[in-house]
Amino acid sequence: MLDRFRQFRCLPGLIVICVLLLAVAFNLIYLYPEVAVKVPDLNDSGMHLLLADMAVEAITHGHDFTDPWQSTMSMGYPMFHFYQHLPHVTVALVHVLTLRVFPVADMLNWTSYLLLSLFPLSIYWSLRRFGFDQLSSAMGGLVASLVATKGLVGFGYTSYLWHGHGLYSQLWAMVLLPPALAQGYRVLREGRGYFWATLLLAATLMSHLIYGYMAFVTLGILTFIQPMRVLDPKSLAGETWRRWRHVNCQGNGCSDLRWLGFRFPRL
Repeated sequence: MLDRFRQFRCLPGLIVICVLLLAVAFNLIYLYPEVAVKVPDLNDSGMHLLLADMAVEAITHGHDFTDPWQSTMSMGYPMFHFYQHLPHVTVALVHVLTLRVFPVADMLNWTSYLLLSLFPLSIYWSLRRFGFDQLSSAMGGLVASLVATKGLVGFGYTSYLWHGHGLYSQLWAMVLLPPALAQGYRVLREGRGYFWATLLLAATLMSHLIYGYMAFVTLGILTFIQPMRVLDPKSLAGETWRRWRHVNCQGNGCSDLRWLGFRFPRL
């Protein structure tokens, strides 16, 4: 009997592992042609390759790799001075530290492939930090890769793949955004974890300016939610509905939203 009870307790964890493995395995198999087939880039990937090579050249010659001069664009342009460059600098540093064993182009393709494939794990970890249970978090990770915005170059395969737009910097930010929000919310809720929250927010901002802006705006909204004593984001809608039902079912003939400080007269 005790053995059966222990097996039952382990069942949710086993389901979570299987669900996440299924989500990651599907991405690894479905996206494998992106790294297996060598074809010329037809989208923004060519620009990102140029920027990564520029960072490698700056590191090799001892220049400031965070703000090098790009000499092949028009009459020259300080690209990193105006453009988010954490992904390119990271690839360049790894390329140099590994003694150039892996070509920069292959590193860009493989990092895109792995980031897209492992995105469900980012969603699962973030949902767990927000307070969702294991199974709900796993289901979120399972459907995370299916999110798409048609023609809006947002979340979705077409924003990053060869037949899409090749938005390499945005891909990094897409994976970093959920953990940044989750860790930032932990700081608001518990008052600890400032280092990791700052690091993740900075990494998101340096990967994609708009996504970093979205992260700060979202955390600003969560800052105002905290005084309402809503400690768990998933309970906000339920708590709002419960209070509305409680106030409007008193039989007093009016919509008395006392918990918001408003009172509307009877029509």
